[in-house]
Amino acid sequence: MAVVKLGKPVKSNLGGPNGAMAYIIKPAKTDGGRLVSSNYERTRTDYDALAEGMLDDNRRSPKGIRKDSRLAYHIKLSFSPKDPVTPEQVHELGVEFARRITGGEYKFVVATHTDRHHLHDHIMVCAASRYGKHLKAELPKDIIEQWRVVANEMCAREGLSVIFNPVTEQVARKMRGDETTPDDAPTTLERDPKRVEETPEAGTATTPRTTRRTRKEEPVERRYGMSMEEIYAAAKGKGTKDRIRMLIDLTSSTAENFEDWKDMLDIRGVDVTVRGRHLTYTLKDTGFKIRDAKLGQAYDMTNIMAGLAHTPVIPITFNRRLVAKQTRKTVTVWLPGTHRKKKITFDAKRLIDDGGSTLRAFLPRDRDQIILDPSNRYAGKTPTPGLYQWFGEPTSRLEPQTTPERLPLRYGVSPAQQRYYQAQARRLDQLAGEAKALNAAIRWTHLAGGDSAKGLRLLRGKVRESHDELQAAVIALHDAIQQGDPDLVAETRGEMERREALCDRYESELSAIEREIHTTRDREQTETEQRERQQQHKRGRSI
Repeated sequence: MAVVKLGKPVKSNLGGPNGAMAYIIKPAKTDGGRLVSSNYERTRTDYDALAEGMLDDNRRSPKGIRKDSRLAYHIKLSFSPKDPVTPEQVHELGVEFARRITGGEYKFVVATHTDRHHLHDHIMVCAASRYGKHLKAELPKDIIEQWRVVANEMCAREGLSVIFNPVTEQVARKMRGDETTPDDAPTTLERDPKRVEETPEAGTATTPRTTRRTRKEEPVERRYGMSMEEIYAAAKGKGTKDRIRMLIDLTSSTAENFEDWKDMLDIRGVDVTVRGRHLTYTLKDTGFKIRDAKLGQAYDMTNIMAGLAHTPVIPITFNRRLVAKQTRKTVTVWLPGTHRKKKITFDAKRLIDDGGSTLRAFLPRDRDQIILDPSNRYAGKTPTPGLYQWFGEPTSRLEPQTTPERLPLRYGVSPAQQRYYQAQARRLDQLAGEAKALNAAIRWTHLAGGDSAKGLRLLRGKVRESHDELQAAVIALHDAIQQGDPDLVAETRGEMERREALCDRYESELSAIEREIHTTRDREQTETEQRERQQQHKRGRSI
């Protein structure tokens, strides 16, 4: 199968040694430039010559090149590691894909990368056509799905697997006009894997295979027994949430960075969206969406990054305006509050950029961070947790501590009865929260020898300790998956779940106590203000 993704538009960094063109045709990634093709330039390794042709078309466009002009579009075409394809075949499919989506009007460069576990094409399409039109004005809202239809047709023709996607299927029907079938049966070349394969009639297109097969039409999985994915799924169960957890675990154990991890999950049928400090997972075959908090703390952004780095990490959050310099390998950030007199540099693989104004980096916890001055001279060092004096420590997760919502329940007949029962439900929730906070406070005060303040500090320390232990368990699980030992996987999986439950318990107790402390302080402050207003009112009446 081929996964189509649209990268960020190329605006100012098309040419040059550090530009987008130089990256996609890098000889180390394209077999010395052998797997590079274009429809306008014979060179395969001269990035400036390839970029200049696109720049000429942009200059000749009606609006020319402005400050924020889109010079080119970066499209990625990734193939599943399970499909029996060669780099040459992937490259040919990439060139055909580029020709079909551009229609011969736009210049393009196709570069096939072989440095990852999966073969993939980087396609750079000029934003301005040879006839003066601009690609931005030509792209409809569903252009990505239209491109996926093209990729699916090519994969089906070559006998590669294709994932059934309802959204892509709908766009395919729209593109084919009246070529629909009754009972909402798929009309594109891909078929729903859940349906039984039918024997095609003579003269009709054959149903594309959803599993890799040998020349004797024997599935590869049967020849080699159960795959690691099947063993893991059988041990854990086949529920929707368990399926997503299993795919995340298997993917995180082999991915090198966050973008690579997202691409691998996309190939496996799970789309990942970054929404603030949370991740949203979507099963593409059913459209089922779930947030990371609903899967458990082991699948939030911090623990995912710890698993990818194979080392405990801590998050720092900063505004995009603090970025002093960013390359493909490193990111340099000014320390807040230093008036741009101090900065740090870290690996770009640690950064998560969702396109908003807030960026997040996950740095190794047990490593010193070197601080530089504006002239890049040594200005000191600090342990990674010491960065919180500039960036601020992140708040604890609150999703597990929220109580079930009772208000939508329709108790009572009349509106008055409904309001009464709703008020009682709110009171019960409040009492339950107070009881939970009281029990937790008594427990930790007793463990601290009767000192409530010391008990609260002890609980906060347990929360931090449980987070660290959960990260260590996540890393151990990924290492076990890499070793391919089902018994070790099951053991480490159970340990991770125990650590996750303990972490949720400590966070729940801390959240209940802190919530009750804030509520009590607010109530006392409100009562004090009311007494002061009453006293002022009495003094006014006496005068």
